[in-house]
Amino acid sequence: MKARRLQIPEDNVDLTPMIDIVFLLLIYFMVTTSIIKEEADLGVKLPSSMAAPPGTPLPEQHYIDILLDGTILLNGMPTDNPGNRALPNLTRTLMQLKLSSDRAGLKTLVIMQPDPETYQQSVVNVLNALKAVGISSISFGEG
Repeated sequence: MKARRLQIPEDNVDLTPMIDIVFLLLIYFMVTTSIIKEEADLGVKLPSSMAAPPGTPLPEQHYIDILLDGTILLNGMPTDNPGNRALPNLTRTLMQLKLSSDRAGLKTLVIMQPDPETYQQSVVNVLNALKAVGISSISFGEG
């Protein structure tokens, strides 16, 4: 009698479930990661450390104070409701100041003095109003 060979089945690894798990993990991490919005360029010229040439007229300076509660003061006078992001009164007043400075041939300089504890959104709202008016000479001071 002939001896039969014992047939041992070969091990087969099915990769389909592993590929499914990898795709599910990929989708999970893509969905759960937060998409960070890049900051937009406000187009504001920051002051430099260069000295002005002699004979240059001093710019007309205006002070904007931002208080802790969001109240915005232009040259010591309150302008808008702190809850209004558009700041229509501040924008209108800054436009008039810029036009009068342009007619006089002066450069309009705005010095912002935010409270150290104020919300940054208030500062961004003021910067947006300055950009809408066309004032690009802005300096930050201590509030």
